[in-house]
Amino acid sequence: MDNSRVLPDKTYWIFDVVDFAEKVLPEESLIGKLKLEKLNVKVREELRQENLYTDQWTFVRNFRGPTDPGLSRLLDKYQKLELFELEEIKNKTVRYKLTQKGKKFKQGYEKYFSIINPDFQSINYRVHTMLSKEINKSGKELVETSEEIQDMKKRLLGEKIP
Repeated sequence: MDNSRVLPDKTYWIFDVVDFAEKVLPEESLIGKLKLEKLNVKVREELRQENLYTDQWTFVRNFRGPTDPGLSRLLDKYQKLELFELEEIKNKTVRYKLTQKGKKFKQGYEKYFSIINPDFQSINYRVHTMLSKEINKSGKELVETSEEIQDMKKRLLGEKIP
């Protein structure tokens, strides 16, 4: 296997999105499940533009557009492992934050992939550039303004989106 093509799975990118939000947003966390789901879609699409893995990260079309069907379960597991804080606020709105343990976990991921993939830092920079343009939008705004998400919403309910 060519190490330059070895990239982290969606786990890293979920941690990265939340960590990025903590650093740049005034509330120092990412608020809203819809926002996290759509930023997740945006990250995957950013990586797909460079043909950087598509087979291990599929979405399903639901009533709110493309979603990762296992994301909620995954975040619950990370909360139980004390890697994430999921705090319910204002009638089911969720605030996502990394714990100290979660930040160390993410740093380990970054260190590992920086060593085995010489392109990892530039890929990470590309994703962060996209996130800096999108992170201040609400989940609803992400759905309404993203061409990729609008295209995915045209699919049939329940259809897998490779």
